[in-house]
Amino acid sequence: MKLGLRSLSVLVLAALVGCSPTPDGSVDRRPLLVLDGEDAGAPDASGPRAERVDVLRGVPARGRDAAIVAIEADLGRLRCSGVLISPRLVLTARSCVTRSTSRVSCPAAAGHVLGERSPSSLVVRIGDDASAGREVAHGIEIVAPTGTTLCDGDIAVLLVDEPIVLVKPLAVRARGPARGEHLRAVSFGRLEDGAPREKLVREHVRVGSVTEAELEVGEASCREGVGGAVLDEDTGEIVGVLSRGGPSCEGADVHNVYSRVDAWTALLEQAFTRAAEVDAAEDGDEVVRPVKRGTKQKPASDVGGPCDRASDCGAGICVYDADRQYCSRTCGSGDRCPTKYRCEDVSPSGSACVQSAK
Repeated sequence: MKLGLRSLSVLVLAALVGCSPTPDGSVDRRPLLVLDGEDAGAPDASGPRAERVDVLRGVPARGRDAAIVAIEADLGRLRCSGVLISPRLVLTARSCVTRSTSRVSCPAAAGHVLGERSPSSLVVRIGDDASAGREVAHGIEIVAPTGTTLCDGDIAVLLVDEPIVLVKPLAVRARGPARGEHLRAVSFGRLEDGAPREKLVREHVRVGSVTEAELEVGEASCREGVGGAVLDEDTGEIVGVLSRGGPSCEGADVHNVYSRVDAWTALLEQAFTRAAEVDAAEDGDEVVRPVKRGTKQKPASDVGGPCDRASDCGAGICVYDADRQYCSRTCGSGDRCPTKYRCEDVSPSGSACVQSAK
């Protein structure tokens, strides 16, 4: 029997998994308690309550994170994500700009890269809809690692034929990720209802493990998001590029693996140099000047924004407090709430950031 939104029942959904790192850095994938509807949010004398769900694929971006772009090839049959780091440069996954196997498993038993794509076949679109977004550029060159495997090297930069001036590029963070850090994940994908591919956001995603070249989070945006980014929550700087997820889009072992951008400084500098050379050649200038780079831009968060249910919120938490309903996020030791919010127990959903009294 299908339950309505305002059902008073409490459901424990075994298929949804709460993922958080344990002290040794592994990912804890115990079942997550999910409250359904009004019973979760009905305010009472005990204080604020909350509904919590796992937003595996994310929520619609609604105009936020404009620097995350869509990349198409093969007449739209290949659709990936990317992030603008300069008007002429799109950072993405290498698997998006090469012909590669449909599945990437690591450590690799065989090569993943089957051949190169023509840069001119790659189309960049901006906007929230991957297929209907505005076409702004085509590729002219690809800067990427060598080799035939994508493990520890699924990263590339696409140099485009026209400067993309309608969107502000993002900066690349020099500092690497840390276990337990919270990041903002953005990529193109489909929601559970199978709607057209759109830009999706997941807020306050926790890093579960880190290697020299990659980082893993214990949540998944599904495989369609390849090439998307995880961003610093405070500065908007790029921390990683989505390489793969697995083993499926649901279940007890869902996760995403990102290529660390700080591990590829030399590759990025090579791309910035090539972009400067192209600009100089087009301008007929004998002097090669540094290109414009991305800047820090604090992302817009939906914390404090209105919600009817937890699935409306980027972090999967909707707080019901007296006559207010708003999106929130988890909090705890070392995980502070934004200004004008306090960390409070909203059992049985755990702790969440609650608006301070005005």
